[in-house]
Amino acid sequence: MHTVRTIVCKLTPTPEQRVEIDATLKAFALACDFAAESARSLGFTNKVKVQHACYREIRETFGLSSNLAIRAIARACAALKVSAKMHSAFAPTSIDYDARIFSFHEWNWNFGLTLLSRRVKLTTKLGERQKAALKGRKPTSAVLVKRRDGAYFLHVQLTDEAPESIETKGTIGVDMGVKNLATTDDGENFSGADVDACRRKYSQARKTCQRKGTKSAKRKLKKISKREARFRANENHVISKRIVAKAKDTASAIAVEDLGGIGQRTTARKADRSRMKGWAFYQLRQFIANKALAEGIPVIPVDPRNTSRTCSECGHCEMANRKSRNEFVCKHCGFELAADWNAARNIRDRGKVMCPNVGVVDTGGRIPVETTGKPVLASPRR
Repeated sequence: MHTVRTIVCKLTPTPEQRVEIDATLKAFALACDFAAESARSLGFTNKVKVQHACYREIRETFGLSSNLAIRAIARACAALKVSAKMHSAFAPTSIDYDARIFSFHEWNWNFGLTLLSRRVKLTTKLGERQKAALKGRKPTSAVLVKRRDGAYFLHVQLTDEAPESIETKGTIGVDMGVKNLATTDDGENFSGADVDACRRKYSQARKTCQRKGTKSAKRKLKKISKREARFRANENHVISKRIVAKAKDTASAIAVEDLGGIGQRTTARKADRSRMKGWAFYQLRQFIANKALAEGIPVIPVDPRNTSRTCSECGHCEMANRKSRNEFVCKHCGFELAADWNAARNIRDRGKVMCPNVGVVDTGGRIPVETTGKPVLASPRR
């Protein structure tokens, strides 16, 4: 198994190179649209068959090099296989590069890229972290990206062999939420108060700037547009690093909630919608998964259904068990605990059953009971 790590490198092209990059981006996007339309008319998405059908026409019409034409066909065919993208048009914002049309020069930290008319060498503005990651490496793939602010970046992909999974001795349950971004089964909380304060601060700043509408206000809007996202990502990096370090120290797997599609399944009051929309739970889960993979720690997604309503001590499941947002009091046995902590313990127990290294384990002899009093199956959906 392999791990793919992406290093984002800022490019500093000359004005002439900017014009060439923009022209190549436009041609690549048009080539992708042409390849997608050809695939639709042919009735298949196999990139080899599509390449035989439209490769020469793409090269002649859009002036792309052979490998750029092949990359455009591959991107179009991949997009057609995703239901959300199969009818979308391609924007001139990025280009895929492989080893034949991309190179890295460590001696001066520059990159060589093939554009429409020629091969160019692009200078960079790298930090110490990027230099340390690229030192001694020969990356073979990258994505050229033009952001909304007009800046150019190269997303360089580094592939490594993933370490073997460790032999786990237990499981750490992680409950994710808005007030507490994460809570582990031992009661450790990672508060979301700072993220919420940051969201409120920039939300108010955006409203003020949009109301004014002056040139200086628009400049400020552009300046602060990504600060909130960077702050949120930094918080998620810190939390995920702490959780993975704890799992490594205790030789434990990590059980996390599978919250895919929660935005469609849940509703919120108007006052809370922006707060819920700013909840980057998927990003946190991805950070945990990526860091855990690099350490050989298994990550187990579990069904979050009723984890907040089930007693982690006796297994009784009832809506009334959740006394308030922060309190959990079991109506069956009287067990009391912080609600997020109780949910994390339930996630841990479900993860134990699914853990590939531990196998099916005894979770304390609990028989979860619904309000009807009938026993129900404790294990989550597989």
